Amino acid sequence: MWLKRGMATLAAIALSANGAMAAPSCFHRDALEAWQAVRYMTELMVLNDTCRVHVYESFIKRNFAALDAYHRELVAHFREAGDRHPEDTVDRYVTHAANEVAEEDSQMSTADLCAQKAAYFSNAQSLAGAKFHQFVADLMSKQKSDFRPCSNVRAADR
Repeated sequence: MWLKRGMATLAAIALSANGAMAAPSCFHRDALEAWQAVRYMTELMVLNDTCRVHVYESFIKRNFAALDAYHRELVAHFREAGDRHPEDTVDRYVTHAANEVAEEDSQMSTADLCAQKAAYFSNAQSLAGAKFHQFVADLMSKQKSDFRPCSNVRAADR
């Protein structure tokens, strides 16, 4: 548990040293979808390490092309919003998300958390191709986004 808190503290220090994460005023649908996919991948990575399962590695192999495209979409979004270091910004958001997951997970014992996440890991093992894309689309409708969606196409172009 102290390791999780230490990771969160380290990330907070790194984020403050790099400045605030200033997001563009809004995110268009493709960028929101990309963030949901990258956030899911990040959550899976943290839970995989916490529970010492071996789901993350095969998930990455099966979905590498899609995850790479989602990552490139996020980088492009930040670049278009005027970010001079969009890759670094995406990395900071991923680090922040990983630390949020670790902090949330530290609220219960590792054994309880891992038992509770058994179905989560089973589902992750089945995600690939079109099923992964559909899963991300479903996340879009179920999960509250970390970012404000653009209300119209014109705002997305700013």
